[in-house]
Amino acid sequence: MKPTLLISLLFLTTTPNLPCLAANSSEAILGDALLNEEAYSFLKTMATRFGHRLSGTPGNDRSLDYLQKELEKLGVAVHRESFKHPGWIRNDDRAILVQPENRLLRAIAMGYVDRQKPVEAPVVLLKSSNLNTLEPASLTGCILLVPSSIRLNHEQYLSLSNEFGVRGALLTNRVNGGQLLARVSNQNGHAPPFPLFAITREDGLRFERQLEAGIPVTVRLETRSQIQAMTSENLVAVLPGKSKEQIVLGAHFDSWDLGEGAMDNGLGVAQLFEVTRLLKKHSPKNVYTVILVFFNAEEWGLWGSRRYVETHRNDPIRVMVNVDMVGDIIGANAMGFNELVPVLDTFSSRLGALKFSRKTENKTWLGGDHHPFILEGIPSVTFYAPIPAEDVRYYHDVADTFDKIDSNLLSKSCAITALLIHHLANDTESKLRRYTREESANLFRKAGLETRLKADGQWPFDDTLLDN
Repeated sequence: MKPTLLISLLFLTTTPNLPCLAANSSEAILGDALLNEEAYSFLKTMATRFGHRLSGTPGNDRSLDYLQKELEKLGVAVHRESFKHPGWIRNDDRAILVQPENRLLRAIAMGYVDRQKPVEAPVVLLKSSNLNTLEPASLTGCILLVPSSIRLNHEQYLSLSNEFGVRGALLTNRVNGGQLLARVSNQNGHAPPFPLFAITREDGLRFERQLEAGIPVTVRLETRSQIQAMTSENLVAVLPGKSKEQIVLGAHFDSWDLGEGAMDNGLGVAQLFEVTRLLKKHSPKNVYTVILVFFNAEEWGLWGSRRYVETHRNDPIRVMVNVDMVGDIIGANAMGFNELVPVLDTFSSRLGALKFSRKTENKTWLGGDHHPFILEGIPSVTFYAPIPAEDVRYYHDVADTFDKIDSNLLSKSCAITALLIHHLANDTESKLRRYTREESANLFRKAGLETRLKADGQWPFDDTLLDN
């Protein structure tokens, strides 16, 4: 940080009864965020005391209780919204290499893999996701080795089981270094027809080499995890505005269970907490109402945000901002909503030394809690905010821990996020609007996502809605 900026921030945040403080909340927000480490301290306490936040576990419950108490200390109105969803209990699942050597593989069962009888079978390399090109006889009774470049959906797994006689699958990780990638087998809570395990990139590539050399590979899969219906809770904080129109800031609260979930998405939880604190302290009354939502069960299929939108789809939501693993904010994405581009450009131009170095993008993408909002035509924003590669590689694995968190990046991201919400909550000039069903469908069509959504059973639009 430049010395002159630091001196200014110190002056703004330490001088009592500063006349311009109330008149210019932006500087107060910026100074407070950068010169204090409230978000860093909050995340450290939560991760250290309670560990991971997998839905349905004590760590999730205790962390949510802690978050609620800390928000209530700020004098913020907080409530919980419960919802039902397909859940999953991880038990002692094992993948064992039987041939050409005998050892326990570093592997984890994919979410929603249900308890089944042990499977021991030869391994065969899957060479294409186009099932029409495969020979059933070559796969019958085998366990598939799936390269990291191939993505399969639930319907394809069913076909591989029913039509090809496949008995299991090993999914090779895309990152080296012995890492795993905990994730679900599908986002609808369906049990796959056979055991699915994530394995390390090193083991996957080793098996490929052995199979190419004609060396038989045999693996035994044992699954004891179970699908179980669950009730989870979203935590919602409200900062009432002069208008009932809403600015929604969301982040998923839950994490996977191998590490602490510090990056994914402890960062987002801490950022929402800090934005709440900053706005409550420096700009408690804005034009629009600010809603801060900590979504649960995101890792199992965006259930928290899906259920939230189902309940609140008729609320006057003006715009939604999603923060998920937000590191160094250097740009923003309007997600296909053209009216948002000038808003984000204007915001960036007012950031001074923190101005975005990356041009505002306008590309629709899937996989985050913004997705259910876009399906409803609600303008949504995500950030382009990379985390250092040497740290982000560990997300969803054992090393997603607090020691990877950079306090400077966290303070900066909190400042920018709070400033954006403050900007949106007081911007009465921009002509933001909710898109029609046809316009929303065309966002996904133009992004080339229609086929994928249909294959995953998540295309909610009438096919008569055509792009004009």
